[in-house]
Amino acid sequence: MTTTEGGARTDTIRVIVADDHALFRRGLEMVLESEPDIEVVAEANDGNEVVVLAVEHMPDLVLMDVRMPGQGGIEAAQAIKDAVPHTKILMLTISDEEEDLYDAIKAGASGYLLKEISIEDVAGAIRSVHAGQSLISPSMASKLLTEFATMARKDSERQQMPTPRLTDREMQVLTLVAQGLNNRDIAKELFISENTVKNHVRNILEKLQLHSRMEAVVYAVKEKLLEIK
Repeated sequence: MTTTEGGARTDTIRVIVADDHALFRRGLEMVLESEPDIEVVAEANDGNEVVVLAVEHMPDLVLMDVRMPGQGGIEAAQAIKDAVPHTKILMLTISDEEEDLYDAIKAGASGYLLKEISIEDVAGAIRSVHAGQSLISPSMASKLLTEFATMARKDSERQQMPTPRLTDREMQVLTLVAQGLNNRDIAKELFISENTVKNHVRNILEKLQLHSRMEAVVYAVKEKLLEIK
């Protein structure tokens, strides 16, 4: 709790910071410590540690990187949302891969920001996500808008074309992609090699005339080839 000048007490936003770069983590903590309504209750340097700390401290928000040693941020986000559902997840990362953005959202993240933002702006992002808003870095949002615009054009071109037929195995792979699994996890699930999964994904994209996994999933849902529950 924080006391204002008038004596009123306001709730603080309790935050865990997780990043494998100690200097960056410390810099974030120093900036956030200067904010009267934000309290850093713990810090972690990998995904396994942040899950343990989240269960222990039950924070309002976890601020973490996508790429960390051991269990990464995506897997950690899923575990935290399962164990502490009220905790908000805000990703702060250098990864501008669309697949990481998609996987983070599927894992329950409410925000995905690139480390190109000013470190001083992180506090505002924490407040926004804590208040229930969803945040995506402008450059990532731009990629998504461009991708959907491209898909809209392709949809109009395909209206007179029959839906490409995918094999049963390709449908299995596409369904698992839609569930947020990466190639390694899909390979384990289907008892096939990771290279075989890559080949299937490439064939799916070629058949559907698409360029990314996210495009394939959105297209499949729109065409009722699969349903994400």
